[in-house]
Amino acid sequence: MIDILTKNRAGAIILSLLILGASQFIIGDFSTRAIAYLLLLFTQGLIFDYLCFRFKILGQKSNMPLVLFSAVSVLVLPNLGLGIIIYGFVWLAAFFLAFESGEDNSKSNNYIIYIGIILGIAQTINNISILLMLPVFVLFLQTGARNSKGFVQSIIYFFMIILSFAGVLYVMEIEDKIYDLIPKLTFDYTVFDTILNKLFVPFLIASLSFHFLNLNSYRFRYPNKSKILNYTLLMQLIIAILLVLFTAQTGLIIYFVYPSALLLSFTFVYKNKSVFANAAFASII
Repeated sequence: MIDILTKNRAGAIILSLLILGASQFIIGDFSTRAIAYLLLLFTQGLIFDYLCFRFKILGQKSNMPLVLFSAVSVLVLPNLGLGIIIYGFVWLAAFFLAFESGEDNSKSNNYIIYIGIILGIAQTINNISILLMLPVFVLFLQTGARNSKGFVQSIIYFFMIILSFAGVLYVMEIEDKIYDLIPKLTFDYTVFDTILNKLFVPFLIASLSFHFLNLNSYRFRYPNKSKILNYTLLMQLIIAILLVLFTAQTGLIIYFVYPSALLLSFTFVYKNKSVFANAAFASII
């Protein structure tokens, strides 16, 4: 079943659209804005799938990342808005730039600066974007960027964007908007008290645990590289979980969606003949 639904790109796209569409139907929000955000989320899934292909992340031909991204994205659908869309594109930008810098270390500093600029722009739209700096910098460190100069410059460019935007607001005589650039955290932990979180998240954690227990049994083409990549994504997942739990910002759950979807992709691609893996895949769908 896994191969049938994910090997063919057209089939994977249709399945992903069905998952997102059915989830949105259950939520019951059919406004133009909600549909637009849903399509942008699906677009992120397509970009995510392409980047996995571009960097040969899985080591096999599969559209599993797109399907699992769509499935795990149901965690963000009830709160889907501009913030989540922005954070998703920031993660994709960081993912691309970090792995691209790993392939070309001579441009590593420039790529780190680019992500500082991207985060600065995101901060002007959603004021907790600065929280994403930690997982992004860790990702760059994990993929080979070691020059502290690049990180310092990235932070400088981030604040240059913020100060420039604040200057524009001041000149336009809307100084009160400058305070909106300061992160505001509510620490409202009741947002996690939903049936979706109580049922789906434990199942995802159990599936991820199964994945790492079987990691050494996968027939990777380049075992060391693939295992290091898996632990890199695990670190990203842990940081995302801690970030969400500490800040109680549901918008940041998208940072949990990407690494978990990619880690689970390894499980279902390399255990595609396993009855348990097929049953788990069906359960997630």
